[in-house]
Amino acid sequence: MIYKLDMPNISRRLSHLVARRTWPAGNAFYPKAIPLKGGVLATIAQSGRDLSRLEDYLEAIYNLHEEKGYVSASDISDRLGVKPPTVSSMVANLAKKGYLEHERYRGMRLTPSGEKVARSVIKRHQVISDLITMLGVDPQTAYVDTEGIEHHVHPSTLRRMEKLAEYFHENPHVLEKIMDYLNRD
Repeated sequence: MIYKLDMPNISRRLSHLVARRTWPAGNAFYPKAIPLKGGVLATIAQSGRDLSRLEDYLEAIYNLHEEKGYVSASDISDRLGVKPPTVSSMVANLAKKGYLEHERYRGMRLTPSGEKVARSVIKRHQVISDLITMLGVDPQTAYVDTEGIEHHVHPSTLRRMEKLAEYFHENPHVLEKIMDYLNRD
């Protein structure tokens, strides 16, 4: 059975992610899928949507702060391509969950726990993107794919991806052979 995982905030860039039904239901990294009428497709559970969106916001806030030294709601709106009221709602939600400190009209900054999550997402993004681009995927496609994968990859899978990328960096002749094989007609 095939499942479609619909991810807000990246769905404009990634139409869907296909997964096997054997994913453990309810796992934080593999959100529970709910079969649709006919049992062919399913959508990601609400908690999975919230997790992806939360991580996208924390990543954007972290990167904006690194780039500019401060973060405004309009910066987040521009970065994520969402409307300002949506940003205001998520900022309040992030503050309520303890990931963000926000003073109205003064800006915001991540708490230590918010920064930890943001760094984790950025690390996942870098590892996945590095491996995908090593395999010759064009940068735009690699970005879109990375955005879809980074929220759903299990830590043990990520560690293996990281080790594989390290191996390719240390053994470029192996990567060259793989690339020759992938580029065959």
